Amino acid sequence: KAGNKDLAETQNAISTGKDVATAKDNSAVWAISKVMESDVSGFKAVSDSLSLGESTVAVASAGAEQITNILNEMKEKVVAATGENVDHAKITSDVDELKNQITSIIAASQFNGTNLLDTAGNAGITVLSSLDRDSSGTVTAANITVASVDFETNLDLTTVDVSSSANADPSIAAIETLIQTAVDGAAALGASSKRIQDQNNFV
Repeated sequence: KAGNKDLAETQNAISTGKDVATAKDNSAVWAISKVMESDVSGFKAVSDSLSLGESTVAVASAGAEQITNILNEMKEKVVAATGENVDHAKITSDVDELKNQITSIIAASQFNGTNLLDTAGNAGITVLSSLDRDSSGTVTAANITVASVDFETNLDLTTVDVSSSANADPSIAAIETLIQTAVDGAAALGASSKRIQDQNNFV
C-alpha cells in the first residue's frame, strides 16, 4: 500500500512537474508557492513597464547627446565669427541650419508619444519599477520618475548671433551656456536610463 502511494506521488510529480502540486501535498509550501506565482506574474508586467520606460529615455538621451555635438560644432562657427575678415552671412547661414537641426531633433526625440526633450504635454514619465511585498503580505508599487529636461525652453538658440564680430563676441558666452545645459540634460537622462536598465535586469 505504501509502495502504491509512493508510486502515485512520483507519477503526480512527473505529470505536474511539481513535488507540491496541491495544498494537501504540503499546505505551507503550497501557500508560499501560490504567492510567489502571483508575484512572478506581476513582475512580468513590471518588466514590460521598465522596458517601455527604458526605450523612452534612451531615445531622449540619444537626442540630447546629438544636440550636444551640434552645439560644439556651432561653437566653432561662433568663434570664427568673432573675426573681422570673415563672411558673416555665410557663417550665419551655417549657424541657422544647425539651429534648425537642433529644433528638429528636439521635436523628433519622442517614443510612443512621450518626448523628454520637450515639456509640451509631457513633464516627464513615471515608470512602474517594482511590486514590494512586506511581512504582512501588503503589496505596494514602487516607481522611477524621469523628469523632462525641456530643451525646447532651456535651449534659447536666439542668444547666438554671428551676423557680425560685435554680436559674435557675447555669443561665445551664450553658446557655452547652451552647451552646459545640453550636457547636464544628457547626463541626467543617461543616469535615469542606467537606473531603469539596472532595475529591469534585477526584476
